[in-house]
Amino acid sequence: MQKRMIIMVLTLTIIFGGMFWFLGYFKPKMVNQYFANFQPPPAAISSASATKSSRTPFLESTGSVVAVQEVTVTSEVAGLIQSINFKSGQDVSAGTLLVKLDTSVDQAELKGLIASGKLAEANFKRDKQLIERKAVSSLDYETSIAGLRTAEAKIESQKATINKKSIRAPFSGKLGIRKIDLGEYLQAGTPIVSLQALDQVFVDFSLPEHHFSQVKIGQTALIKVAAWPGKEFSGTITAIDARISEATRNFTIQATIDNPDHALLPGMFSEVRLITGQPKELITVPEQAVERKLYGTSVFVISETTPESSDAEAASSEPVLTVERRYVKTGLSMDGHIEITSGLTEGEQVVVAGQLKLQNGSRVVINNTVELN
Repeated sequence: MQKRMIIMVLTLTIIFGGMFWFLGYFKPKMVNQYFANFQPPPAAISSASATKSSRTPFLESTGSVVAVQEVTVTSEVAGLIQSINFKSGQDVSAGTLLVKLDTSVDQAELKGLIASGKLAEANFKRDKQLIERKAVSSLDYETSIAGLRTAEAKIESQKATINKKSIRAPFSGKLGIRKIDLGEYLQAGTPIVSLQALDQVFVDFSLPEHHFSQVKIGQTALIKVAAWPGKEFSGTITAIDARISEATRNFTIQATIDNPDHALLPGMFSEVRLITGQPKELITVPEQAVERKLYGTSVFVISETTPESSDAEAASSEPVLTVERRYVKTGLSMDGHIEITSGLTEGEQVVVAGQLKLQNGSRVVINNTVELN
């Protein structure tokens, strides 16, 4: 009986002792050893190389296309429209007859004035002969001179009025849409049609005052408009406003662009890129590679490391890719890439997708089909 009791106690001691040893020592040791040597699987990322490229310094703004010459054609005098000698949208030369008003009454009045002028001229010639013989007084002679000059002035005035009823294009350009009809009585100042000179156009745009020292006459401006996607127009800075706006603290710049095909029309909204210097070499990476945080701007740089192992294993194993967060300074952005002014060298690979699951030392595998964050 006693012997059985001893065996049972020993058996329980061994069982419970083994359990306490396994749970209290062996299992924690194995768990700690596992996590100490645990390597998470590499994260799949997309990568790109820091490349050297040439970029020209520029300033960007928005502006409007303005005609070099633009006017709404009107009449100086009133009258009945006798003929309309243009079509909407027509190209015309300077002096082209656009509208002719009825001049029948004016022509009749002109005939009467010419007759009065001839009478005044005859009186003048007679008094001139008489004054030489002292047959008339000086007052009568001077009165006849004044009468002749008044008659001539009235004739010239009437001819000018008749000429004003033939409305002509003041300069060469393209007409807009007609705003009058045949037979209409045209009041003085009534709009007839718009006229724009389009062989050259202006583009007016503004920049903040702190850029004033960078803008010079003769610089190149590149223009894009929504009407012509993918096409760029080149112009030259020809004028800079003489003052800064107190309301916006901006100043206005005017570029002149040759427009022989009339592709640019007044009123078009334009995107302007003003070239301010010569091309320079710089390092760029895709914009998606850059992370901006409160504590700085950084990228993840990919590097190769060889795993620690025997010589035979090292010869057969592939290099391990890891990442390091590196803080950089950035410059201008253009066409999906951003300038890195310091922190990267040409050829270094950076992560452009998959950054959210990375930290310093994380292992990665490059898979350039990974979607952007």
